[in-house]
Parts: sequence; C-alpha cells; structure tokens
Amino acid sequence: MRRYLVITAVLLTWGMGHPCAAQTAFEFGPLTDLLTDEGRMSFGTVVSADVVSWSAPEAKDLLIARLWVGAFLYPSNDLKSFDEPIRLCDQFGHAVLMVEPIDANGDGQPEVIGADRQGNIFLMKRVGKFPDIHFETVQDPLVTAEGLAFNIPFVNPKYRLSDHPEAIWHQDFNYTYPTRYFPKGASSASLIFGDWGGELWYLPHTGNENGIPVFAGEPYAKRDGRKFARPKFLLKDEQGKTLLMGEGKEGDIRYPGGASRPVMYRNATTNSDDLIVLCGMTAIELRYLQHVENGPGGEPIFRDLGEMTIDDMPDEGYDAYNYHAVLAMVGDDAWPDLLISRGCDIAYCKNLHVKGPKPAFRFSRWISDKNAPTRGYNFTEVLTDPQGKRYLLDNDNQWWIRELFNVDGEPRLSSKKFPVYDQNGIFKVDGDTDAQHGVNWGFHRAALWDYDGSGKQHLVVGTDKGLLYVLREDKPLGKDDRFEFRSFGPLKDEEGNEIRIHHRLVAAPIDLDNDGDLDLVLAGATYAPNDPHPGSGIYYSLNLGVDDEATPRLSPVKRLETIGHTHPDFKHLHAQAQALDLSGNGERVVAIGTQQGDNFRTYVYRPAKDRIALEHTGVVLPPISIEERLLDLDNDGDWEYVRSGGESLIAKFAELISKE
Repeated sequence: MRRYLVITAVLLTWGMGHPCAAQTAFEFGPLTDLLTDEGRMSFGTVVSADVVSWSAPEAKDLLIARLWVGAFLYPSNDLKSFDEPIRLCDQFGHAVLMVEPIDANGDGQPEVIGADRQGNIFLMKRVGKFPDIHFETVQDPLVTAEGLAFNIPFVNPKYRLSDHPEAIWHQDFNYTYPTRYFPKGASSASLIFGDWGGELWYLPHTGNENGIPVFAGEPYAKRDGRKFARPKFLLKDEQGKTLLMGEGKEGDIRYPGGASRPVMYRNATTNSDDLIVLCGMTAIELRYLQHVENGPGGEPIFRDLGEMTIDDMPDEGYDAYNYHAVLAMVGDDAWPDLLISRGCDIAYCKNLHVKGPKPAFRFSRWISDKNAPTRGYNFTEVLTDPQGKRYLLDNDNQWWIRELFNVDGEPRLSSKKFPVYDQNGIFKVDGDTDAQHGVNWGFHRAALWDYDGSGKQHLVVGTDKGLLYVLREDKPLGKDDRFEFRSFGPLKDEEGNEIRIHHRLVAAPIDLDNDGDLDLVLAGATYAPNDPHPGSGIYYSLNLGVDDEATPRLSPVKRLETIGHTHPDFKHLHAQAQALDLSGNGERVVAIGTQQGDNFRTYVYRPAKDRIALEHTGVVLPPISIEERLLDLDNDGDWEYVRSGGESLIAKFAELISKE
C-alpha cells in the first residue's frame, strides 16, 4: 500500500517580480519508487531483520526495521517475490529503531522488542489481522519487576578516544542489536543483545505480569546520577573472560570490540543453542560461539570457535553502512539458511549441511526482482555519452554511474554500475566528519561545470573537508563502459591559497558577474571540531579563465550577499545549493536551502544586475535536502524532484507539475 506525499509551492512567473504579476503554481506529484530494470531490491538501510509467518501460516515474510523510518513487513511466500510492504510503525520517538519478535509469555502471539542507539529497550505488540496490522507500544521504556527502566550502557574497556571523537558519548550512545534466545526445552524465549562496544548481554525472561513479560536486570547509575537497569548478565566465555567481539574504529584509532550483532543458531550436530555473531565496524567478521554450559545464574556460557566464512560471498569493498548489517535465519529448523544484510541489500546464503561444531554457508543470491525499488544515495547530475545514452551520477563516498532509460514512459535505472576513474585509478577524496567510519569516509557532492565554455561535462566536486576538485572530461564518456576524467585539486585561488569552506561543501555554477563564464556559488558549514574557521555561509569564487593546464583560475573566496532573504549562521547542520534553468526559458538560477531555521525550504535566486550578489526571485520551493535534487530523469525537458535515498537508501521521485 503506497503512501504519497504531495507538496505545493507557488512560483512567480520569471521576469515578473511585481507582486501583482501573474503566478504559476507548481506541486510535486505522488512520490514514486525509482525502479531498477532487474536487480537487487532495496529494502532501505536495514538495521534489523527477521523472517516471520504473519501473512499466511507457511509464509516467509521479511520483517525489516529501516534506518530513520520504522518497521515494515514484506509479505512473501518464498523470499523471491514480494507484495507491497506494510509499514508497521514509525520510530516511536526513538533514534534508529531495531525490532525483534519474541513470544516471551508463551501465548503464541509474539511480542516485539524494540531497541535504539541510546541503549533503550521497549516492548511493542502486534495489533490487527493481516494485512491491516501495525505495532503499538506496550511499555516504553521496558522496566524490571521493581519498576526500573532498562538501558544498556557502553562499557567497552578497550575503547580509546580519537583526536576528533564523533560517535561515542559514553553516557548516552550505544547501538543495541536484539535477538531472541530460545534454547531447546525452554518454555519461553529470553533475549541476547549485541551492542556498539562489541559486548553481548543476556536478558533472561523471568515471568509475566498482567500478560506483560518481565525480564531480569541489574541496577546501575550513570555518571550524572540517573538510575537504570542493565541486562542481568554480560556474557563471558568458559574462562570467565567477557566476550568482546570484532574491532571498532574511531578516526584512525582501532580498538577491540565493535558492533556485535548476534543471531541464535541451533546446531544439528552438537544439539547446542549457539550464536552466529556479525561484528566489527570497518572490517566485518562473522564469528561462531558454541554454547558449552550455563553459569550459576542460568546464563549461557559460550566458546568462541573463531571466524566463519561464507563461500563465494561477493567482496564489494568498504560500505559505510556495514555496522548496520544484520543476520537472520530462515527455513529448516535443523539446517536453516542465513540472511545477511548489507546496507539496503540482503544476501541469501545456503546452509551446506556440514556436520561438526561449526556450520558452513555458501552465498546463493542477492534478493532481487524485476522492476524492483533500487538503492540510491545522492544522485547529483545526468551525464550523456556520445551515442546519447544518459547516465545518473551517484555518490555514496565513491562515485558511481548507472544508465538511465525509459520503460513505457517511466524512468528506470540500470542495476549495473560503473566507477568514476581519474588518472590515478578510481577517483576518491578524503572525508573528515564521520570518525566512526574511518578517516576516508565523507559526504561529498558533484555538479556539472562547463568552466571553459567547451560544452564538455566537467564536474566540480565539493568535499566533506570543504575542499574543491575538478574532474575534467578529456575522453569520451562511456567508451568501453569506462567513465574517466582527469582530476585536479584541491583547487587553489589566484593567490595560491587552498580553497576550503568549512565542511560538506556544495558548489553551484552560475554566472555572477555577467562575463559569460560560470562562477561558483559555494555553501558549507562546520560539522567537526577541526574546522580552521568555524561557521557557515554562502560564498562565491569568480571564474577568471583557465591556466596553462586548462584548469580553472579562481578568485579568492568571499561571502556572497543574498538580497531578499538572509540564511542564518549555524554549525553541525547542512546547506544545499543547485544551479539550473528552472523555468526552461534559458535563464540559469540558483536554488539554496539551509537546514537551520529554514529546514531546507529552498529560495530561488538570480544574479543581481548592479553588484556581485544573489537576488531572491520571490520563488520559494518546498524543502530540498542534501540528498535531493531537481533532475530530468525521463529526458522530457521537465524537472523531477528526486529523493535519492541518502541514509534510507530507497530512491524516489515525483513530477514537478505546473498548475497554470
């Protein structure tokens, strides 16, 4: 069942600035999934996954929690074709919701445990009959029998702060990944949580009160005196050593223990109730923990049998979302298969029926379909090869190019993607602002910039560090499926100073001084502690021609006056800018939105006639966030609003509709 969003804006007719001038109303039509011809199905960034039978007794439905959005049920009989997803709930006010179905009270009607990235735990229930089902909260937060709220603390003893700490706030940050633990012979299920520090916690079910399951916890206090309960047991191995799984990373500092994500596996050979644990932040490990005995409090004790490998598993390189990747078991109770998510993709891995203490799996397929919703991160431009084929440029820390075409008048995006090359290989620039991803991750953006008037598809790249690069088109794009530019940068101004504007810089080419050359409007804001000149703003650099290497000469950066609207100063947020011929009359304008104050409400400007400034046209567009653009997807000469996906990784678009 699709849910559509319609947004309306009023645009003044171009060239008629008088308030009584004729107006044209525009609206964004229904948001539609951007589909791939045939390929992997994007489930959004998956933060928890299970296989349930809620649409029919023999169904294999996917229960997915999607980053920032909520929980969804994908009805399916075979995990090969799916009905429209059913949204079961939103975030319930939590940051990054993860869910786990669990029949704790033994009534055959599963409750649902929720967890978030602040270490909180809460209880939900499933309401209604398929397909009209949803989740409602029962207890938020989950409490002990004594009424103390559960919260799982970050207690990794090996953690060390990097020079520029980003992700870990010891008192209030801890991704928690729940899985049900239902040993053979048990009358009800308990819970095991993996966490951001790489630990494993056991939350035993101890009874029910008024139909609500009760779990055992241990009281503790935060440094500021707030009192909570944590799960009863921090799991250990048979030598009494805390199980610290995987490796974490903060900037360039590595430390033991990072992002442990368990799933229970009942071993058909040893008849033990074991754990498969996906762990690590930047270097994913898959480890096998064998249940060898119970401790004095009934807590399971595990033996670490070391790493597992998945035969034939594609190695696709580093993915910024790999610490969100999770596991799920599916199928035969004796020899279940394994699902592994990676970003928005889900891999199906067959159980090889290997007898012994440790199972083995082989990659079988990505869950795919024809005309399936496709992933996207940040679509920025449409490029064209000499034969007229059109391609969409995407950036998820690395730039990719995918063919764009029409099917029955609807845009489709090829599932095949090509990297962007420069003279050194695959084009990459360093990041700066997300230390938990590692020093090379960052949010970057690119825009077409015909800086030399050649008509070629040069690109200007604004980087996470606030730097500028140029990708110069020297070779025909797309020949032999290769897209290669010559890169230059970081760019310097005419005085030899490196251009740097805060962080997460965006560039919009437009002629500011009416000399026929495209100058640069630049926007950025401080996003990390290492900004040499903290702040935010709209800036410009004039195009002074080309140098001996045919690269642009740029004037020193200055603040750019915006007449008719002042964008507020801010930090730790974002700005968006795009230059385009919005009205289709040949006039290039620039659309700018800032997160602070305006929440990305987008103001449309034209260059002022009497000075270097931008003058508001009177047009205010609906919000266009940092992973959104106006693009002509279907090559019909009209603009579409494209919601690339960003961290949700599901690409959508809407028509820009004129209502005259």
